[in-house]
Amino acid sequence: MIKIIANICFIGSLTAFAVGTLGLYKLPDPYSRLHGMGIGDTLGVGFFGLGLLFLSPNWIIRIKIMVCLFLFWVINPTMTHLIAKSGLIHGTKPTEGTKVIKE
Repeated sequence: MIKIIANICFIGSLTAFAVGTLGLYKLPDPYSRLHGMGIGDTLGVGFFGLGLLFLSPNWIIRIKIMVCLFLFWVINPTMTHLIAKSGLIHGTKPTEGTKVIKE
């Protein structure tokens, strides 16, 4: 039963990565693409880590996986924000109609 749940998590991970990759081709500007990939990566890694947690044999490995997931969930959104902010500062324009909040 645990292997079935882990496989469902892995399928969810593959789906999230595939939708994020599809967003690279379908979304109009770099900021939308960055947002789509950021969400796809975070969700995909989360499902993958959850599947690995179900399959891990002992608590030491589970703790290591949880630390890696926590670090990824902190670093990925932060870096996505920094890349988008850098693009705005250096003059990359979003698609017409996009609201940009300047602080």
